[in-house]
Amino acid sequence: MKKAIIVLLSVMMLFLVACNNQGTTDNENTKQTVSSIEDYFPFVENVHYKYNGVGNEYAEYETYVDYIHDGVMQLRTINPGTESVSVYAIEDGALKRVYNEGEEYYRYDYTATRGTAEILIKEPIAVGTSWTLADGSTRSITAVDATVEVPYGNLKALEVTTVGKDSTIKQYYAPGVGLIKSEFVSNEDTSATISSELASVEENVPFKQTVKFYYPDFNNDRLVYVEKQIQLKTNDDISDAFTDQLRKVPENSGLKSLMSQNTTINSIKYDADTSVVTVDFSKEFISDMNAGSSLEVMILDSVADTFGNYFQTNKVAITIEGKAYESGHMYFKEGEYMTADWQDISAYQK
Repeated sequence: MKKAIIVLLSVMMLFLVACNNQGTTDNENTKQTVSSIEDYFPFVENVHYKYNGVGNEYAEYETYVDYIHDGVMQLRTINPGTESVSVYAIEDGALKRVYNEGEEYYRYDYTATRGTAEILIKEPIAVGTSWTLADGSTRSITAVDATVEVPYGNLKALEVTTVGKDSTIKQYYAPGVGLIKSEFVSNEDTSATISSELASVEENVPFKQTVKFYYPDFNNDRLVYVEKQIQLKTNDDISDAFTDQLRKVPENSGLKSLMSQNTTINSIKYDADTSVVTVDFSKEFISDMNAGSSLEVMILDSVADTFGNYFQTNKVAITIEGKAYESGHMYFKEGEYMTADWQDISAYQK
């Protein structure tokens, strides 16, 4: 039942990000010509939306903009039960959700990935514009100037209604703001209403994550992890954040850093089909390591555990300048990966 509710709410969480009208609490008297989808779906970096929920604990959620590339936007939705990402594109006179992935707790760029497309808004922006979804539901524009009151303010909005076999969903998009309200009503019990309403919009807010970084505690012949917070703005490459943290260890901890100041992470790639993470380092990862075979193994295990935990997989491949890892002590074949074992490692204690 819980999973069904989360899936249902994910349908409602097709949201829009803010633009220059952020902070406006009343747009009823604003003279504004709205003629295209872009007016209702501006692509804006580094905005953070919060929605209040009524009728279900998962109706409350917040959103961040992960990536914007070539007219495509990836949005992250976080509610009390899960995190998910959706990719949106405006093409062929329609706003489409072209990819969606649930249980997505890591940052990865899916803007080039495509799944089954779902049309959210379709031109012309006029009452009566209607289309049919893959599940047989009918979606249509039912108002272009609806007055909607939410915690964020009183706004004029586009009303899009989806009528399905078991439910009716209404979504309201305000010009220059985005999705301000979603309302789900059961067709069998109209008193069973679940709604999400825009409460606040913040500009220039990064997405913050707490990440476990694993390090060799060589003197005690073990690995430990340290929790650190990383901050990611729209289009930030996670390679930069991980490069910075893999060079550092807590002061006077006795832990060994995983790479030198001259070493960089060239790329981090995740293959969802095989669940393999491939981390490609610059050549200095080996040349500056200055470690015997025992410490080298611990460093490689720490790298594998760090990225395995982040992507929630036990398959991590380490390459150097795009080639299989090879040093004086260790050798991997092309395509070979390490087995990460981060589940049984303890936190570092000062």
